[in-house]
Amino acid sequence: MTKFSQLSISDPNNWTKDELYVNLQAAVDVELWTIPLYLTALYSIQSVSSSGDQQNYPSYAKLIESVVIEEMLHLQLACNVCNALGYSPQMNFPVYSEAEGIPFLKVNVPAKYQDYEVELGGFDINQLKLFCVVELPEPSTTPDWSTQTKYNSIGELYQALEIAIRNLWSELYIGDQNNDKQQENFSDYIKKFKAGDGFSQIVNSLDTALAAMEAIVGQGEGNPNGNEIPEQDQPPPPQEGKDYDPSDFDPQDSHFVKFNKALQFIETNTSDVEITYPLIPNPNKEQLAKQVTAIIDLEQSFSSFLQQLESGFNTPQPNNQMPSSFYSSMFSMQTKITAVWQAGAVPSFPTK
Repeated sequence: MTKFSQLSISDPNNWTKDELYVNLQAAVDVELWTIPLYLTALYSIQSVSSSGDQQNYPSYAKLIESVVIEEMLHLQLACNVCNALGYSPQMNFPVYSEAEGIPFLKVNVPAKYQDYEVELGGFDINQLKLFCVVELPEPSTTPDWSTQTKYNSIGELYQALEIAIRNLWSELYIGDQNNDKQQENFSDYIKKFKAGDGFSQIVNSLDTALAAMEAIVGQGEGNPNGNEIPEQDQPPPPQEGKDYDPSDFDPQDSHFVKFNKALQFIETNTSDVEITYPLIPNPNKEQLAKQVTAIIDLEQSFSSFLQQLESGFNTPQPNNQMPSSFYSSMFSMQTKITAVWQAGAVPSFPTK
């Protein structure tokens, strides 16, 4: 995994192919980093597993789930850009620790979001502050690439990538015939040319590469104003009579706004009702055995999931879709994460 705090950069106007590839991998690592973090909080909510129906999730859970779906989309888009430019994206194990910090430190965190710790955890004030800082809007100033040696935010990474990709696209694009590893798994986000909604998921031109990155920034990390997602980057509106789709929940709101809504709910909720599964800090022998079994099961499943994810993005797939076995593995993560919470422990993921 990219050591985000140690990623040194030079002026992207002068990047070589190898420098571009290092930073493309950093983008893949960032998008992947957010997914287990957000899922861990989502599945700590007792009503999520008890309802068994996304339509019946409480609104604060729907907010988190809709962000996770877009983060999966962002991972796909970042990998599509990689493959179009001849780089095979790697699925590195995310690391969640105070020492490693948030990918690309936010140097000016507003007082409202301070006093958080970088860790895996349940749906609580600490995690929602952390999530808000991850998705913090970009500062209005433009980086001075001639002197800057590290990124201060995720948005700056994408700014640099845009510059370098503009310069290197014609040299590195592998051509339509060889560009056979593109993925298009999110039907709600497929571009509707007549309506002008959405954006292309298949990256086969400079314009589609830039559109993919603009969508990532506009929806979440790096959103310049932190509030409404630009219309072209929102999922198309749901059709009348269509079944509930969590990707349609408050589609106009950026990730930053959604996490602020969830944070406000926690801060104003004074109910004695237990929202999340209670932890067992001093488990007895039987309880500890259940916790260990559930954690091992989760870590093994997550390792397998990453292997399938990496294979899927590095192998030509029929109809540009992941195989059905991948979805089975992905959807099983809810059960695995929930089982750890139900055993009274905080989920963990392997780091190598």
